[in-house]
Amino acid sequence: MNIEELLPYIEKRPQMYFREKNVLFLEAFLGGFFLNEHSKDDFRYDFYNWLQKKFNLENNLTWADFIEIISQNENLNSVDVFFREYHLFKK
Repeated sequence: MNIEELLPYIEKRPQMYFREKNVLFLEAFLGGFFLNEHSKDDFRYDFYNWLQKKFNLENNLTWADFIEIISQNENLNSVDVFFREYHLFKK
């Protein structure tokens, strides 16, 4: 299963894959996934650059830190914000 096939399952039921519905757990999960897969589908670098440009954020953070900041500013769950931004990024 590649990441594009797996992410919809995670989006639907994130706590089946990690302990809390928190982007930092998602970041760790994806890190392990891509370490194991060595996948060309690893979107994290491009996603990081896209978020940085879209929200004009500092470049010494991770993409998950960006999502945390955005979710705190919008008072939303960080995993929900990740999937919202991820879908926009993929368009």
